[in-house]
Amino acid sequence: MNTFFSDILSFISDLKNRKGGYVFTAIIISKLLGFLLSIFVIKTLTTSDYGLVSYAYNIISFVAPFAGFGIFQSLSRYGPLQNSQQQKKTLFNFVLSRGVITSIILTTIIILFSSLLTISLPESLNYLMIVSFLIISHFIFEMIKIHYRIYNINKLFAYLEISNSIILLILGTILTFFYGGSGYLISIVISPLIISIYIIIKYGLLKQITKHNYSKTYKKSLWVYGLYTSLGGLTSQLIFSIDILTIGFLIHDPTKVALYKAASLIPFALLFLPTGVMKTDLVKITQNYQNKSYLKKYVSNYLKLFLIISIGTFISLYFSSSLIMSFFGAEYIEGAQLIPVFAFGLVGAFLFRTPFGNIITCVGWAKTNTIISIITLSLDIVLNIFFVEKYGIIGAAYSTTLLLWFAGLVSFIAFKKYLNTLD
Repeated sequence: MNTFFSDILSFISDLKNRKGGYVFTAIIISKLLGFLLSIFVIKTLTTSDYGLVSYAYNIISFVAPFAGFGIFQSLSRYGPLQNSQQQKKTLFNFVLSRGVITSIILTTIIILFSSLLTISLPESLNYLMIVSFLIISHFIFEMIKIHYRIYNINKLFAYLEISNSIILLILGTILTFFYGGSGYLISIVISPLIISIYIIIKYGLLKQITKHNYSKTYKKSLWVYGLYTSLGGLTSQLIFSIDILTIGFLIHDPTKVALYKAASLIPFALLFLPTGVMKTDLVKITQNYQNKSYLKKYVSNYLKLFLIISIGTFISLYFSSSLIMSFFGAEYIEGAQLIPVFAFGLVGAFLFRTPFGNIITCVGWAKTNTIISIITLSLDIVLNIFFVEKYGIIGAAYSTTLLLWFAGLVSFIAFKKYLNTLD
């Protein structure tokens, strides 16, 4: 037992030494400010309007991992492996320029097909056209955050997160008050763009140190890895997007979409805990991707810590579900039944999906993560249709929970197989 807790303390200490405290502080502040904005938006918009906004936003959340056709994901993998600061800078400029162009192309495609994408809730068409531009601003902002993570400058990474959240809270409150749902989505689009432009100008990120001289094979590997990783990232987005899209498609009631979205806000916001650890340790794991003893020890200590966190999270959410929904108003209390279901799904995400989904990507098994995503996507569609038709919106929660556990356990098995290749 003493060893169990000493390992946990050691893991926390190592995380602190890697400036993980900055990352966690930033994410906590970001989630808190985001929650405050969500409460304001929910109370300002009608239930129906909030449902339409959520529906449009979830379509873009589904597409977001493919911003830049996924090439920004390659910077996370190949950036830490560069031998010098100059090489990292050159790679950043190459990926940024290609990714912006492809993000514009993807945004154009979404706008052209927006009528088809909103066929089940046509009132959300204008909202989708507005929020589609998030693909571009999301790509640029993610690139800048990754840029500083590969340099292990977690303090500046934290600054970016907090700054974006403050700008979003201010703009979101003002624009939502005056322009409703459209104003809220506009604030989501332009907030990351404002901080991105400021950082690019202040630190001269676009100044080219040396011209890239990458081979066709290397360029291809960047695109292929990025696409595979983006497909892998679909698992997380699908689990939190397909359910809302299915509710809108089968039930055709934006108030049900709003109810489900509100109920999921706090439970899924808690994913910042494992995500924060992964963001802090991304570079370290990538650099030790062939060190079997390091990977085994890292995973062992992570699971010990998050076993305790998972139990505490489940109990807290289970007994506070009605209190949580009361924040949004009396019309949302019905959604309290969804929170215990989400809480059980979070345990699977904390212990398996988030850590092992990230780790197998860090070690270069992006293709494996893609296969898991494709299988999960197929199950996601089938289970959501079946459960929503049979049980209504709580059926979507059942599907989400099952898939979090499924994707997590399969990712864990893939990690174990990767370890065997290091023998």
